[in-house]
Amino acid sequence: MMSKIFKDEKSLQKYKYILKKITERIKNHEGLIRVITHHDTDGLTSGAIVIKMLYRLNKEFHLSIVEYLSKEVIDKLGEEHKDNKNNILYIFCDMGSAHIKGILNHGLNAIILDHHPPAINDLEIKGIYQLNSHIFGINGAKEISASGVCYLVAREFGFYDLSILAITGAIGDMQHRPFSGMNKFIINEARKYRYITGILKDIVYNCYDLPVWKSMMYSTQPYIRELNDGEKIINFLKKLNIDLNKTSFNEEDRQKLKIALMAYVEKDDDIIVDRYVIKHKIDDAFYLSELLNACGRKGIGSVGIGVALEDDECIKIAKETYIEYKEEIINQLKDTKINSLNNIEYFFGKKSMTGLIASLLVKDKPVLGIYEDGGYYKISSRGNETLVNEGLNLSEIMKIAVEFGGDGGGHNVASGARVPKIHLEEFLKKVDDAVGKQLKK
Repeated sequence: MMSKIFKDEKSLQKYKYILKKITERIKNHEGLIRVITHHDTDGLTSGAIVIKMLYRLNKEFHLSIVEYLSKEVIDKLGEEHKDNKNNILYIFCDMGSAHIKGILNHGLNAIILDHHPPAINDLEIKGIYQLNSHIFGINGAKEISASGVCYLVAREFGFYDLSILAITGAIGDMQHRPFSGMNKFIINEARKYRYITGILKDIVYNCYDLPVWKSMMYSTQPYIRELNDGEKIINFLKKLNIDLNKTSFNEEDRQKLKIALMAYVEKDDDIIVDRYVIKHKIDDAFYLSELLNACGRKGIGSVGIGVALEDDECIKIAKETYIEYKEEIINQLKDTKINSLNNIEYFFGKKSMTGLIASLLVKDKPVLGIYEDGGYYKISSRGNETLVNEGLNLSEIMKIAVEFGGDGGGHNVASGARVPKIHLEEFLKKVDDAVGKQLKK
């Protein structure tokens, strides 16, 4: 039952109250609804859930996909609002809670559906409705993603089929090892209504609709340095007498491969995953999350939305984009030069790839990926569960950027920032010191 997710009855009642307010505002709004969402898997699934809901409710809508909810983006929306007054309802997905003051300054008629720590821990702020997991004591880094928050609104209208997109978004945000909290509730609901048709414990390379050798070559979860090109993988599979062109493993091949791969990974969980078979043209939620991520990171988020909505042409483009994107990642991993300070590591990389590269390189120190953007450096910081358990909170660490005229925030395990280029060295030194203090707590 959902009530068990909440820490107390008061939190449950607050949740029901704001959900009713949000659904009533959506139902009663007669003008354009502007949906603004993030470009990663969780953001794209969030956007897809909301626009599919609005379409079914016969609402007029327009979707924008952004990399970052910057001051410039908010100011542009403010100008749009000035011209249209109260005729536009803004729905922010997977963003907004950290920037609520900027949204307030422009007087936007807005709903925020987010799972990042909020700047203001209230449900209603001068007419803005905020559905954020943290307000109810639900951990947005582990127990629900933004697409899950969006689904909680959609299910109020009976759209339970959209649960599969919430599950896909949570996988994209690395909340699936294992699913817990509200994510688990959503999975159980999807199973109840048969939108999940199976959950299989399987080797990760069976998730992709690709020949086995390609599945291994393009997989970065896990990334195995010793098997990072086609020739090495082909030789590896030939020694095991496994057909290179199979698109899935039988039990015998699965066991042979598992035993052989244990020489390269720390534990079974690195190569064995729970596969969620969903009612979608891409019937594996893990693979769907990978396709959406590739689209977002390659700057074709609109194609990702089309994939989520099961458009055949978009699916074809996404599969091609996925291969191209993974090749770039593998090549960049080979070329990445790591710089070390006392408590952090950092590297300079390409736009839209730094976050993933950083997450793949994390071991015993958090890793920061950095790229230039005009007069700023944008930073993606990544930790892991072990570091978080030792006290790491990258959401707080990235807020140090504010001291240098930038901005930042996110989750304890994954966060981002933007810093003026002239202050990067000072920023990194202060971050290094701050991480050291957190990990010594």
